[in-house]
Parts: sequence; structure tokens; C-alpha cells
Amino acid sequence: MRKEIIIFSTAIMLSIPAAMNITGIKKAEAAQMQNVLELSASDEGIVPYADVIVKKFRVINGVMQYRRWNETKGYWVDSDWITL
Repeated sequence: MRKEIIIFSTAIMLSIPAAMNITGIKKAEAAQMQNVLELSASDEGIVPYADVIVKKFRVINGVMQYRRWNETKGYWVDSDWITL
């Protein structure tokens, strides 16, 4: 009976480091995959989700006017020039 307990406990002790290495490898693979995802996202640069609206200004007969331009989609937001 004593030999069986010693053999059983030895088998358990030997299997624990193997199990820890397997989970360690999975954690390392997960960390590496996270790094790959971060690198692929950073390669794309800044990706705007909202439209980029800029104001364009002009001066006609001493009167300053502006109009908004959607740089993302390429069209005028305002139909007419607005006097300041």
C-alpha cells in the first residue's frame, strides 16, 4: 500500500510541471497573437470613423465667408457660403 501511494504521488508530481508548461505555451502563444494583432492594427495608421469636416474661407468684396467641406466623402456640407 505504501509503495502505491509513493508511486501515485510521484506520478502526480511529475505531471504537474508538464501541465504547467502546456499552459505556459498557450499563454505565450496568446501573447504573441495579441502582438501580431496590435502590429497589424498599427500598420493601417489612423482610421477615422467620423467624417472629417473642415471650414473653407473666402473674402468677397471685403466680406469674409465660409463653407464646410466633408473631406472624408468629398462634398460640400453647406449649400451656400455663410457670411461671418
